[in-house]
Amino acid sequence: MSQIFNDKAIANLKTTVRCIGVDLSKVLLGVVLLEALLQVIAPEYTNNIFDRELTGGRPIAVSSAGNRGPLLPIKKAPGELRILGMGDSTTFGTGIAAEDTWPAQLATVFRKNGAKATYINSALEGYSLKEINSVYRNQWSKYQPDLVVLAVDDNLVSMTWFRRDDKSVIANPYLQPIVKSKLADVKKHFKIFATPSWLKINSQKALYFVGLANNNLKPEVPLGATLALGWQQADLPKDLADRAWKQFEIDLRVLRDSVAADGRSLTVVYLPPRFMAFDGFSDNEQQVPKQRLTIDAGKRLGEISKSLGLTYVDSTEGVRRGRSQIAQTEGRFAPMYIKFDTVHLDKDGHKAVAEDLFGLLAKSKQAP
Repeated sequence: MSQIFNDKAIANLKTTVRCIGVDLSKVLLGVVLLEALLQVIAPEYTNNIFDRELTGGRPIAVSSAGNRGPLLPIKKAPGELRILGMGDSTTFGTGIAAEDTWPAQLATVFRKNGAKATYINSALEGYSLKEINSVYRNQWSKYQPDLVVLAVDDNLVSMTWFRRDDKSVIANPYLQPIVKSKLADVKKHFKIFATPSWLKINSQKALYFVGLANNNLKPEVPLGATLALGWQQADLPKDLADRAWKQFEIDLRVLRDSVAADGRSLTVVYLPPRFMAFDGFSDNEQQVPKQRLTIDAGKRLGEISKSLGLTYVDSTEGVRRGRSQIAQTEGRFAPMYIKFDTVHLDKDGHKAVAEDLFGLLAKSKQAP
């Protein structure tokens, strides 16, 4: 009797294992087919790595001086037009190559128009305006830039408010030795696959779409683009956004004076969030309820810049124009921002900003 029972148990186990094997084979086949499909129709999901060495799969390429891009000597060459780009991750170029950032593309536009232009992209992710000024005074002012440009996104306003009382000085993290994890090299071997990135990004989209993820701000950590846009939420002080903008104005005045002390002028450019620049469904994948927003950040920054006597351009229209021009001339849709991101511009977006800045600076007295 026990033998019969054992035979049935073994038979059932074999059947179960066989069924599991069949199911796993089907799953594996599905993954292989999905990967093959993505490689054809959505290759942009490949090589989507963000770590200390890569951003969106592109080399971070920070020089020994700490700027993203080529290392420049402190002393300028005769006739050189040197551009200093300042800002946070939107200027640093999260998700794109160093040569595709707006400081690099602005230098390219000037070179196409006959100038011997070079650039320094001094931006770093997560910086506040106070820290940007500190880095300028301690390092980049001695490089004698001819054009000093600060790019402002709404995150920079939030960070400036959130870290207003921070007395510490943040060192450039990319000047520190890189300690590689044991998984770093393994991860890079999988960069050719699109499926992991596709699954991660689209699962996040789904969470926002069904309401399991949202954009509600935490009063104690008011970070994000929506604070600067006057986000209204029951547990947030009604004047929080205005206080953040007032702090930003104070710190912007200090930066202006630092630049002026070196005999230079500061230019300010506004970088809009994607959901404010465009109205398409794909432009608001994080389901930001725009009816909660009460401040036109580009207009507010323009008013502050005017009061401080700063040259200013709002690149919102430039980014919109860039998308339209690409559709007309190249026949393709240009998101202008990196995948599933509301603030970080892609190569096309940075180009639009550079062209806006060139149009402004070439007409002003700032460009030599």
